[in-house]
Amino acid sequence: MRPRPFLLLLAGVALALMAAGEADADAEEPEWSYTTGDEVWSVAISADGEYIVTGSRDNKVYLFGKDSSTPLWSYTTGNYVDSVAISADGEYVVAGSDDGNVYLFNKDSSTPLWSYGTESPMESVAVSADG
Repeated sequence: MRPRPFLLLLAGVALALMAAGEADADAEEPEWSYTTGDEVWSVAISADGEYIVTGSRDNKVYLFGKDSSTPLWSYTTGNYVDSVAISADGEYVVAGSDDGNVYLFNKDSSTPLWSYGTESPMESVAVSADG
């Protein structure tokens, strides 16, 4: 019995998809990774893709440059970091903590430019494009 053209085409498509899947799997490998002391709760990336900021349940804010898994800096807050944001140019980072504090940082320092305390957890923060 001779194979039907449809089945040959289907087998060819399946092989092509499997080969493409293997290529895609290689492309999906992370450039780098970093393990925090607890769950990462929030992530933000600057518009130019140069900086990544994370907020973790280990009470820390981490700032990374895109090319390294070593944090540029980290800062320990009084409680879980529920939310982070970064300005479009990456110059300013804002973080909101479960202890009710909001922190503003310049990307060049782990010392906050200022912080402000509220009576409620800071579950969401934002920063304008120009900080």
